[in-house]
This record gives sequence, structure tokens and C-alpha cells, in this order.
Amino acid sequence: MDERITVEGFDPPKNRRHGPDGDLVDVQGWIHAPVDWEGGPRLERAWREKHGRSRLGVGLAVANNPRRHILLTNVSHDVDFLRSELETLIAEDIAAGGDHASEPTT
Repeated sequence: MDERITVEGFDPPKNRRHGPDGDLVDVQGWIHAPVDWEGGPRLERAWREKHGRSRLGVGLAVANNPRRHILLTNVSHDVDFLRSELETLIAEDIAAGGDHASEPTT
């Protein structure tokens, strides 16, 4: 079964603070990914490389649920921008062959 990795949505931004680049917030949300998807660490690294001080945390699949919690820290309050950035990084990871979970060992 071919399940897509998608951004489901975000809660309203929290913890507004002023930074050298403008107002920064923390945003929680969810992505939908296959239960056996192991791309969270790759997505976290790609976010950090692209966005410097900002961090992305991707939760694990819990109880065979494809919905994973995400947390973005030190980001702009523009959730449309955050969605676009995440979707771009997910598409880049899939294009690089990261759409599959680790291959089963034999």
C-alpha cells in the first residue's frame, strides 16, 4: 500500500518572543506517514540545515497510528509558510528515495 506523507495541520502558535530576525514562536502540528516510515530524523536534519536555529521534532508512530506529532521551535508565526517548507522537505526526501522504511533484514 502506498501511503503519502502529508502535513495534516497545526495548532495556533505559542510562546511568542522577540528575536534578532523578528517575532518567533513554537508551533505544534501533525503529519500523516506510514507507520513504518523512518524518515523523521532525516526530516529533522533537513529542517535544521535549512533553518539554522529553528528545530523540528518528529514524533514516533504510536499504537499503529499514522498520525505523528511534530513540534517546530523558533519559527515565524506564518503557518502557511511552515506548511510549505515542510511539504517541500518531504518531497525532496521522497525524491531522494527516502519514502520507504528501512528494508527488512533477511
